[in-house]
Amino acid sequence: MKNIYLILATAGILLSSCTEDITDYNNDPKLPTAVPPQTLVANAEKNLADRITTISGSNVFRLWAQHWAQATYIDESNYLIIGRDPSQAYWTTYYNNVINDLNSAQALIEEDEILDAVTRGNQLAIIETIKVYTFQHLVDLNGDVPYSEAADINNLFPKYDDAATIYTDLISRISAAQAALANGGESFGSNDIFYSGDVTAWRKLANSVKLRLGMRIADVNPTLASTTVKEAVEAGVFTSNDDNTVIRYESSPTANNNPIYNLFETENRREDYIAGKTSLDMLVALNDPRLDDYFADNKDPYIGGPIGGNNSYANFTHLNFDIVGDPTYPGSIMDYAEVAFFQAEAVERGFISGDAEAYYNDGIAASIAYYGGTQDEIDTYLAQPEVAYATATGDYKQKIGTQKWIALFNRGFEAWTEYRRLDWPELVLSNQTQQEVPLRMIYPVKESAVNGENYDAASSAIGGDQLTTPLFWDVN
Repeated sequence: MKNIYLILATAGILLSSCTEDITDYNNDPKLPTAVPPQTLVANAEKNLADRITTISGSNVFRLWAQHWAQATYIDESNYLIIGRDPSQAYWTTYYNNVINDLNSAQALIEEDEILDAVTRGNQLAIIETIKVYTFQHLVDLNGDVPYSEAADINNLFPKYDDAATIYTDLISRISAAQAALANGGESFGSNDIFYSGDVTAWRKLANSVKLRLGMRIADVNPTLASTTVKEAVEAGVFTSNDDNTVIRYESSPTANNNPIYNLFETENRREDYIAGKTSLDMLVALNDPRLDDYFADNKDPYIGGPIGGNNSYANFTHLNFDIVGDPTYPGSIMDYAEVAFFQAEAVERGFISGDAEAYYNDGIAASIAYYGGTQDEIDTYLAQPEVAYATATGDYKQKIGTQKWIALFNRGFEAWTEYRRLDWPELVLSNQTQQEVPLRMIYPVKESAVNGENYDAASSAIGGDQLTTPLFWDVN
């Protein structure tokens, strides 16, 4: 007992002599209580890029664009997503890890009394550009989505805003952002993983996003589309592959490998995905120089897997994972090929002046060059009657839509979205379910239970929470 009393007494002396406030023991020195805004922005960029780049049960759009097909597990290729809930993965990433982080960064920047006005303006405009990009992606995924009440910790049941109204507001927001970036100056420096703080590059991206917003509504609101597109092009969009927005991944065994590599190489040697018959057959027919960039040479001749078919990995052409599965292969957020094709279409619609054929050729050339193609390969490809703008089959929507779809091979969401908008090329029914390509993704499963009143209102407003419900800009 004497020993116990002695220990307690000694402990009391030590505690009283070491600290007067024991609440300090609740603070974890390794867990920061405040995160700098530049770190929050970098985290938002990383999460956005990884979600777009990955191929998993949630990112099904390389399959829905019919560039890729599946072996063994074929539900997604047959548009069977019950139990997969892809939208939830997107909402978690975009609302929680992108928009929330950007909102927090914005608040910190606005409160910073030391930051000079130009740098503050540029940082806020970059944040706004990423937000606009993200919200457009959400609308193009689902239709009506939480927007005006989104990412508010005090509102657990946000309403869904009308998709067309969101688009109109996004156009206003991106217009203000690009105007703020017009004066140059500093921004986030090396903490910006897309452009290392290059304000001029960010302004080009803002204008290119504005161009995309305008072209998406070309069929449903041509007046606003025309004004939006004209302003974007005149202010300065991408002009070459040097302007592309990408995330550059690393080769060392870190968390910053390309997510496709992580899925197929470090977790397992996956044998789930093969060349889609739709895309492979088209590239073969057109003698496309990207054929051996997109696909492996394990089969001679090439054999594409039927979309949604009960395919065996060994019997079909594989994807070229030496390229798309490389740990350092960049993740593409937006590229010049996409921008050039938008401008070719804008000329045809009378939104801007210029040469539609020249923009069309630039889009093809940029895509081939991105994969290491030579000028001779570009010239030979463009000279083919099936490819040349003057002689290729169909109207401008078919010509541009087909070549744009080819160029968007590893950008599944945009390939699927442009197919929905332009209706080219013709994609096939899924092999087993005989279903057409979905026109939208259904809302997250838990929304009907957690936010039921607003979910019901949104579902009714868009015409039903179904894969077959077209978005507001999909009027053909």
